[in-house]
Amino acid sequence: SSGINAEYGDTTSIMKVFIVLALCAVASSANLRSLLDTTYTDVSGRSYTLSDFRGKYLALYHSASWCGPCRRFTPNLINAYNALLGRNFQVIWISKDRNSRDSDAFFKKMPWVRMSFNEGRGTRGNELFKLTNQRYIPAVTIVDPNFRVINDQARYDIERSGSRGFPWRD
Repeated sequence: SSGINAEYGDTTSIMKVFIVLALCAVASSANLRSLLDTTYTDVSGRSYTLSDFRGKYLALYHSASWCGPCRRFTPNLINAYNALLGRNFQVIWISKDRNSRDSDAFFKKMPWVRMSFNEGRGTRGNELFKLTNQRYIPAVTIVDPNFRVINDQARYDIERSGSRGFPWRD
């Protein structure tokens, strides 16, 4: 058969497009997992690895202390995080501060884990920012337990619905 359908046109070409999109999603998911495969710390200094968050939705939170909108949004995210304690949810903070002193001071207010300052400001953090379609801070991307981005603009959903909207699907 030629793959031509009167209603949908060339179904072979349509199938090829879907296959390419599926392969791109798998590659993006693998790349995201690779970029997230590092060590994280909480405010007490305890270390975590990506495997500690297995089965959880991850909120990748890019922000900085010098950013007014970040300082205003962080309490909203803290409230959502605290309301979801014990659920399959983890926030990973990725600092966009200009120096580690400011980053450390801002992080003391946060109840979740962070990527190291050097990784967040370096290639790993910058690649995550690009891969998750971010342009401005504060930025929140929700990643499902299979490392698929399900919402790359979750900040607005969290501001609107707080924890009630979890997992804030796009």
